[in-house]
Amino acid sequence: MNKLFNIISSKKISIIITIIVISILYLAVTHKDASEADATNASTKYYTCISIKDGDSLWDIADEYMTDEYVSKQEYIDEVVSINKLDDESSITAGCNLVVPYYKVSEFN
Repeated sequence: MNKLFNIISSKKISIIITIIVISILYLAVTHKDASEADATNASTKYYTCISIKDGDSLWDIADEYMTDEYVSKQEYIDEVVSINKLDDESSITAGCNLVVPYYKVSEFN
């Protein structure tokens, strides 16, 4: 009887170990797939050149081109000012061109 109990216990332990190993492998594979999905749908930063129209402000430009990658409009405007080497936020005039950043989600296969 004791030998039978040991055989049953050994089988239970083997089954439990097998379930744990399969669970770990499953989690490793699904976590890898999630990471790959995030990587394939990553946002890429681009730049474009725009012409300023009469009445445009950097705040208007931020409304049009800013995406969720920026914490605030001021952060976006500060970057535009820096990229274009502007003296301050009010130094744009109609007819001038600005380089503005924007992000776009790119899917890679």
